[in-house]
Amino acid sequence: MVKRRMGASCFNRFWTRISMKVTQVDLNAVRSAVCAVTDPEYPDLTIQQLGILENVVADSEGIRVDLVPTISGCPALQTIEQDVRSAAEACGYEIKVRFCSSPVWTPDRISDDARIFLAKEYSVAIRPKSGSVECPICGKSSLQHRSDVGPTACRSVEWCPDCRNPIEVVRSRRQPSDG
Repeated sequence: MVKRRMGASCFNRFWTRISMKVTQVDLNAVRSAVCAVTDPEYPDLTIQQLGILENVVADSEGIRVDLVPTISGCPALQTIEQDVRSAAEACGYEIKVRFCSSPVWTPDRISDDARIFLAKEYSVAIRPKSGSVECPICGKSSLQHRSDVGPTACRSVEWCPDCRNPIEVVRSRRQPSDG
């Protein structure tokens, strides 16, 4: 194993040097496999749909997968990394995984279909860059902030006085609640 320094914007990770040349066909196969990796918390959604997957590239040392954590210290990162490695290994490659702090993950990275699914299946709202959050249950925009501390570090809890439900709201590490 070779320890590599990844630079200021990425966490250091151990990885195995790959001795074979990567073809475009191989890279596309690995990219497709990695794009299909699901999120441990929302197993019906992929890390690509949630905006966690930044890049799958071939460099002089093999294939590198760049991931953008939703929040520093997310407990799911280790599971996601293992699942990404397993997906690549199923294609015959060992890969280098890099967790990047730049670009910063924001809820804007979540795809439109994932937003709809989160609202419909999990009653989870996504905090927009500006404006109010719409309740995924009744559609009203009158949510009241209750707590920055939600079931995970990337979600806060709000209350909808119209339908009288607690609502989880996905937020960014750099985007405090509108409280």
